[in-house]
Amino acid sequence: MNAVALSIQLLLAVQDGSDTTVLINQLAAMTVEQLASELSQENSRRAFWINCYNAFTQILIKEKSPDLTSQTGRMNFFGDDAIVIAGEKLSLNDMEHGMLRHSKVWWSMGHLQKISAGQFEKQFRVPLDYRIHFALNCGATSCPAIRYYEPEQLNEQLEKATESFLSQEVKYHAHSNSVTVSKLFDWYSGDFGGKKGTLRILNKRGLIPTDKNVSIRYREYDWSVLLHKFDQ
Repeated sequence: MNAVALSIQLLLAVQDGSDTTVLINQLAAMTVEQLASELSQENSRRAFWINCYNAFTQILIKEKSPDLTSQTGRMNFFGDDAIVIAGEKLSLNDMEHGMLRHSKVWWSMGHLQKISAGQFEKQFRVPLDYRIHFALNCGATSCPAIRYYEPEQLNEQLEKATESFLSQEVKYHAHSNSVTVSKLFDWYSGDFGGKKGTLRILNKRGLIPTDKNVSIRYREYDWSVLLHKFDQ
């Protein structure tokens, strides 16, 4: 079973409540050379890291019971090197900000790159696609729904995830000419091109009027734990 298939099977095992030990051990035992061969394409790497992030978040929350409502609790949980992929110890932050956000500094709102990144991260990271923010589930109530991603259908799947999340989270208020959006657009402002970029995204998707200077409000994020938020 190749790396992407393993990541899908791990996520499906989490969804079914099956034992994940064998799959976790297989991911850990892979060689870097094997991983590089099987993730040679950008879409393969992106699908792999999204699936792994979503699966391991569910697994580790059950195992560690972190307090996600606490900033310190979140920092400790997402920064813990509790995952092994091809012999490399990684945190959930490494997967999200290193691999999927192309070595962004996590606290910089998407405006700063790391000065340096490790060789493993350089080898397996992918260029930023802002739509990953609507595919990653951090175990909180306000997170997007979980589904598995496949390289061959990745663009269509990310579009579906984006449309689904935005249709639920974006609300235009005509009386005040303002729009309420997920706090994700604030925390990762640089990933979306700032406020102007956010408005372009919403305009393009027909969620706000195209002929008005709309102001943005950010919805409070509900950090209470909600596991098994799988797409139905």
